Amino acid sequence: MRTFNKTPLALGVAAGMAMLVASTGAQAASAGTDFGLTAHTIAGGMAGASYTRPQEASAAVFGNPATLTQFPGVNFNFGATLIAITDLTVETDTTLDTVLGPVTSHSEHQSDADNYIVPTLGITLQVSPNLTLGLGLEADAGLGADYRDAPLQLFAGTFNDVQTLLGGIPGNITPLDGPVAAPLLVEVISFNANLAAGYKVNEQLSLGAALTIGFGLAQLGTTGPTTGFDTVSDLVVDGLAAGVGGISNNGVLETGILSNWGGTTSSVHDISLGWSLGATYMVADGITTSLAIKGPVEYKFKNIIYGDPATTGGAFVPGNTADGWQHLDVEQPLEVVAGVAFEDVLAPNLLVELDVIWKNWGDADAYEDAYEDQFVVALGAQYEMNDWSFRAGYSWTEEILQDQPESTLGQITGLGNLPLGAGAAALDGVAVPPVVEALAVDFIEIVQMSLLPVLWEHTFTAGAGYNFTDSVSVNGFVSYSLGEEDSRNLEIAAAAADIALGNLGLGGGTGGSTSSITADLDSEVMVGIGINVALP
Repeated sequence: MRTFNKTPLALGVAAGMAMLVASTGAQAASAGTDFGLTAHTIAGGMAGASYTRPQEASAAVFGNPATLTQFPGVNFNFGATLIAITDLTVETDTTLDTVLGPVTSHSEHQSDADNYIVPTLGITLQVSPNLTLGLGLEADAGLGADYRDAPLQLFAGTFNDVQTLLGGIPGNITPLDGPVAAPLLVEVISFNANLAAGYKVNEQLSLGAALTIGFGLAQLGTTGPTTGFDTVSDLVVDGLAAGVGGISNNGVLETGILSNWGGTTSSVHDISLGWSLGATYMVADGITTSLAIKGPVEYKFKNIIYGDPATTGGAFVPGNTADGWQHLDVEQPLEVVAGVAFEDVLAPNLLVELDVIWKNWGDADAYEDAYEDQFVVALGAQYEMNDWSFRAGYSWTEEILQDQPESTLGQITGLGNLPLGAGAAALDGVAVPPVVEALAVDFIEIVQMSLLPVLWEHTFTAGAGYNFTDSVSVNGFVSYSLGEEDSRNLEIAAAAADIALGNLGLGGGTGGSTSSITADLDSEVMVGIGINVALP
């Protein structure tokens, strides 16, 4: 069993429908934003371990192109995989140190992005005894989270609670218009079309190369109005910009460094090119080793997000546009894969493959600000019995989120009126003491826990296939990734809360406020099915 497919017309219609469904959902994957081979319907049953001895054409086209020489004749495969994230809940916890005693709040926010479909299509054609060509189409990467219906809260609503306890805020300070909250969202989808070739140098060695044409869709920012930022800015950042004690205008210094803002995002797209190189070597009968390198695919998303030039660094920051719209380069990372497969060695009719994958997130545009380099280990097995094939697999994914991120997110200098990176650094030139960039670091940690929390480490898979004839088979799989939890302490936000309470005369005097954000990511489930056709 080497591939899965339908007639060319049916393939085109089905692929188009699958991509339409995929483009309406928000996505995430168990290895950063990359799916790798985990959504292919045979490779998925083997935890994606198919870079050395793939059993379907699409896994060869998008994995290691040297493996194309393992597919004689003509092979087709088409499949679709449903990916369901059972729940993504972001929790914020804050305790304010006030003269009233500790004021503690807890809030929970669920992402509306959950289910989506990933298509895979592969075709191979052996044009000579040594040369095989391949082409394919897949959704290779995706990420999504949507909090428009449950805006993420800073300080977990504790300032709102203090305001309620006091019946308002002392003096003439502008009252809060709600929790300090923002309706953040992100969606990134990458479709790849690959043209590949594999050449058998001799009976032991095969080499391969592939050209990737990528189409990326992206959205990042807020979809509605924020709340609470005006007052917190007045109490913390604006007051510090003129020195502590410099509050004016009936108790409020309204310099406008931070304030509420509305929607900041647009839906954008781009086209990019990538490449893959691969080799396989049979060291003994039934024992094959492999090495593959997949180059990065970089999308340049123009005018993706809005940042007010007056409050995100303005003329102090090179590249800030006059209208506030900013660009963002997003790069799917370079990856290196080494593998070994044992076929009919450990037992008759048994294939076992082990792949080790390294992903260079630390140098990938945009992701490098939240992620770090990552290893993935995938172990898969297939046992054939008469017309049936049974598969199982396990993968371990190294933790990807940086423990101490910077204040940057790609080239973005600000979100709405919130400065980031170079914009925050520029404003720290006028803030006394400089706290804007430090607050921006806390915001990036919020982004890590809410928009980019790909936390799954352990995935278990199972699959099966049935040969209807010598040429046609159907295959399916399920995978289950264990839920994970991670958190970040928002130390600067807590310190800012103490400053605000002090300016109000409400501080407890010990500076003991704390604030944290937690990503509680439940299990991820994949279910896929596909049809394979192999012709002599």
